[in-house]
Amino acid sequence: MTTQLPLPTPQQREDVAARLEGIIDALIEHPKWENPPNKNPTLYHVWDFVMRSKYMLSEYENVKNGKSVQYPSQFGGAVGSGDQAALGVFQDVCSRTMMLGLLVNDTSGKTAMLTGNAGPPLDFGQKVKDAVKALETACPK
Repeated sequence: MTTQLPLPTPQQREDVAARLEGIIDALIEHPKWENPPNKNPTLYHVWDFVMRSKYMLSEYENVKNGKSVQYPSQFGGAVGSGDQAALGVFQDVCSRTMMLGLLVNDTSGKTAMLTGNAGPPLDFGQKVKDAVKALETACPK
């Protein structure tokens, strides 16, 4: 017998969406951010990673209701439809938080290397790190 996890409440989804926005704002306010094009590839790629998470979450209701999503390629595979597919989308967004935490807290230079930055590791600053921590708190365990 398989136990199905409960769907996230509208409040949980709103909280996660608000925390994603907080990270986006913190990244854009970073001293190395430049409007376009952003010359710091690490900052840009992390921003893009968060934007993708935000987009995925924005399609939650469409997935749940069996409607098509605007950019299916932004999901790891077939999106599906119904409650369990929507739950999967929410879980994917929250699981991406772990990777985001690794990226913004890296001091070894691996994030810079992964994102094509030839320079030293980027210090994302406390504001970005706090915003990521807030997202981690908003995602149910």
